[in-house]
Amino acid sequence: MTLQESLRCLPPDQKLAIVTQFWDDLASSAPLTLPPDELAEMQRRRHEMLADPSMAIDADEVWRRVDGD
Repeated sequence: MTLQESLRCLPPDQKLAIVTQFWDDLASSAPLTLPPDELAEMQRRRHEMLADPSMAIDADEVWRRVDGD
C-alpha cells in the first residue's frame, strides 16, 4: 500500500491532525518563493482589480461559483 493510499484510509480526525502538523511546519519554515511568471501574473491581476474595483466579487459569490449554484 502506498503512503497516499494509507493516508486515505485514515479517519477524518487523524487526517486533520496530520494536515495541522504539516500546516504548522510550513508556517514555521522559510517563506515560499513563487516563480517569476506566477508572481508577474498575480501582480497583473492585482493592478487590474485596483484599476476597476467593480470587477471584484464577494466571498458569497466565490462560494456560489465553487458550489456551482
